[in-house]
Amino acid sequence: MKTVIAQDANVNADALPADMPNMLRAGQREVMIPLKRLVASPYNQRKKKRDQATIVAIADNMLAVGQLQNLVVHKMPQRAKKAQEWGVDAGETRRQAFLFNVERGYMSMDDEVRCIEISEAQAILASASENDLHVPPHPADQFAAYKALADEGRSPEFIAAVFNVSPKVVAGRLKLANVSPKLFELFAADVISLEQIKALAITDNHERQEAAWFGAKGHWNQSPNALRNVLKGEKLSFGDRMVRFVTVAAYEAAGGEVERDLFAEQDDGFIVNRELLARLFDEKIACTVESIKAEGWNWVEARPTFDYDDRNQFTQLYSTPVPLTSDEKAKYEEAQMRADELSEKIEASYDAEVGDAAYLSDEDREKLDGECNQLYAIMQEMDDRDGEFTSEQMKVSGAIVTVGYDGALEIVRGLVRRENRAQARAMMEEAGQSVPRSLTKKVKGLHSEKLLLNLTSHRTAAVQTALVANPGVALVAVAHRLLLEFVYEHYSDLSAVQIKEQQPMYSADRAVPGIKELPQYDQLARSVLAVTRMIPKNPNELFGWLLEQPQAVVLNILAVCTALSLNGVSRTEEPNAINALAGALELDLTKYWKPTCESYLNHVSKDRIVAIVSDVISKEHGARLGKMKKAEAAQEAEKLLADKNWLPEFMAAAEVRTARTYFGDDGNEQEDADGELATADNLGAHEEVLGDEPAQPDTVSDSPDGAETGVKPADVAPTEFAGGRVTQSARFPWPFATPTPNVLAGSRPAA
Repeated sequence: MKTVIAQDANVNADALPADMPNMLRAGQREVMIPLKRLVASPYNQRKKKRDQATIVAIADNMLAVGQLQNLVVHKMPQRAKKAQEWGVDAGETRRQAFLFNVERGYMSMDDEVRCIEISEAQAILASASENDLHVPPHPADQFAAYKALADEGRSPEFIAAVFNVSPKVVAGRLKLANVSPKLFELFAADVISLEQIKALAITDNHERQEAAWFGAKGHWNQSPNALRNVLKGEKLSFGDRMVRFVTVAAYEAAGGEVERDLFAEQDDGFIVNRELLARLFDEKIACTVESIKAEGWNWVEARPTFDYDDRNQFTQLYSTPVPLTSDEKAKYEEAQMRADELSEKIEASYDAEVGDAAYLSDEDREKLDGECNQLYAIMQEMDDRDGEFTSEQMKVSGAIVTVGYDGALEIVRGLVRRENRAQARAMMEEAGQSVPRSLTKKVKGLHSEKLLLNLTSHRTAAVQTALVANPGVALVAVAHRLLLEFVYEHYSDLSAVQIKEQQPMYSADRAVPGIKELPQYDQLARSVLAVTRMIPKNPNELFGWLLEQPQAVVLNILAVCTALSLNGVSRTEEPNAINALAGALELDLTKYWKPTCESYLNHVSKDRIVAIVSDVISKEHGARLGKMKKAEAAQEAEKLLADKNWLPEFMAAAEVRTARTYFGDDGNEQEDADGELATADNLGAHEEVLGDEPAQPDTVSDSPDGAETGVKPADVAPTEFAGGRVTQSARFPWPFATPTPNVLAGSRPAA
């Protein structure tokens, strides 16, 4: 007996492709069916539970505009003494939206729904056609539709209700639809990206928009940021420190005009009237200026900014620290002891398991963290409180009232102007204080500039030569410079070590705002706080203080400062130097990053999601996700990958960036500074500087695990300072891999 599947029986095997749509259309009829008679169809292709947010959006849309699309239904097998029911083969989400409106009291179960009835045999084909062939509209078409409704006189609130979006989204899309027609055509043709047209829309002037786009030289100048900067001109953004201080609300209340960026994640835009902003700034800061004048300063001045170059125009006098009272000291020590106790408990809990005495739940650990932070805040407030200036200091110096990057007031006291330097010098000499170099009179030297350049060059070379054999002093010098650069911020000229802080175009904080506030990076903030509380406030005391510290303390400070200096953010997947550090630290990146919808999956294509799941989980799971919509596939992939320790390929590969070198290549002999070929005779001095280590061959050494490496752990003697001389002390293990002495010298041992 031959079994014939119903769906196959409905199809003519000799039919041409052009005839297929007619087969599905045959037997269709439009019917009105009460909502209570509609049920889910077993033939509906989509089996995954519908997203509630989507149901609500469609329900709101149907309330606004009515039912625009028919449901596709087929008769269900009828049970005895039961009314006929129809299975919803296409439009199940709309059926659930109708039911949601019933729950809200906007409909009843007896209300009729417009449907297209098909046979049961056609159900699978109809459902597949409904789901698989749906193509979302181009954004340009969406924006044009919004504009068409607005041109008809529809309000933004009405349009928002129709599309279930906020009025702000409507305003943004209408703004995009009103971009220059020339540029909008390029956007519709995918020549201009969505982010680029958003940048162009920050102004309503079509001529300026076209000038920014067509006048850009090269692809880089057509990036969203570049376009935005061109159109911004001299306007101040809402994030400017002066704007933050005055506030946008106060500026608008005074009649100021703004241009809002409707596409920013947070409220952002530009101030148009800078003169009004300056007047409001002066008015708001005036009362603070008067209160600082009342302290008795020679002068007080208000400035919107007071940066490094501005500070260099003054000489800084320092206040005398105010000692803690006995009660304050007791409170400080009590807070310190309690904070240390809590920190030890928190640290011990990380390695403890449920049932252990040290175990803490996430909630308990969070409570202890909160208490610990409160204690640190108490100590920090005592550490940071202002010292006292003498009346003599105040007579010859003044104060600047300015605004920080966050818009908060900052007051810098004890600043000596050029015209008051003689008075300040006399005051300090009379008080027996050391006079800063900036206050001393310049005396004509004995040497010409050319000779000084020569002499100081030799001095620099001599210090460099001595320093390579003295890691103790070198370590202090590096820590000193890094602290000045990244903690003190404005005193880098106090060190001869050339380590420059750079402001990269891309950094962690700029790419992901707030990243360092995430719990997995809490240890960095704690470490920085500990160092800040440890070091002296006055940067002039820092070098001497560092010399007095145990080697372990300086190493810890160096580690923190080095961490602050790192930046591995990149615009490409190319090898990166940050991977060398990750390898040395045996860092498991999966403990800090997981592939979630927010962190990764929402930002890649559905094909990419399917490929990842197919590779990591199974091809069957990948195929299943391939049938879902993008958002559903991303959510499902997040669950599947939750415990798989998956990383993007370039992160997992962790390739280290390398530079092309010629060390060790045949035929490339090392030349010395005078251009002569390096020989055993003229390199003897270098060998003596590097110490009496046994000679090493001119090849890479073997590491303990058998891998070849060009470095080996160095056994270097630290330094002790006694009687003004630098002497060698007991050896200690140097924590970094260091090139062998012969690699540094660039030759084989002298004969």
